[in-house]
Amino acid sequence: MSLSHRYRNFGQSSVEVEDNDLLSSEGIEDQKLQSFEEGYQAGWDDAIKAQTDATMKVSTELGQNLQDMSFTYQEALSKLTLSIEPVMHQIVEKLLPAFARQTLGSHIIGELRDLVKLHAGQPIEIVISPENVETIKELAGKNLTDTFQIFEEPSLGQGQAFVRVGSQERSIDIDCVILGVSEAMTAFFHETEQEKSDD
Repeated sequence: MSLSHRYRNFGQSSVEVEDNDLLSSEGIEDQKLQSFEEGYQAGWDDAIKAQTDATMKVSTELGQNLQDMSFTYQEALSKLTLSIEPVMHQIVEKLLPAFARQTLGSHIIGELRDLVKLHAGQPIEIVISPENVETIKELAGKNLTDTFQIFEEPSLGQGQAFVRVGSQERSIDIDCVILGVSEAMTAFFHETEQEKSDD
């Protein structure tokens, strides 16, 4: 067995040794550069993924918060709406009829003035419920210059009247308006209650 492998070969030229060292140095540098680029790219990819994940998380949380806020707002609005229902019923049942009685006279006088302008000199008749006779008689006496007659009609409500000038007649029905408001309000609160029970 030869011992040549134990001794350095000084027979190689220094140029060959330098070329081999240079090639191995360039190879090492290339490997280092490639490793750096791979590490940099991996870091960049991780940063992009982390940013995307964070954005998705924020978007999801924001969406959920907005949905919760919307639900909370709707729930609060529904509760508020239902809490004012008794007050609204009191207004429609007590305040509006009283208001109607007070304004009926003004409506009657307004309608009569319009009719008198078109049919001057014709007989004036007012048909009202018995409860309103005294009030309307006093009001008409103060506001109408022409003579008039008042007729009682028990079938009329306190917010209803008919006025005639000659052959022209007009109907005043504040009770119907109040009924419409009452029905619309009842329907509104019924719908609100249904929506709340569906949630």
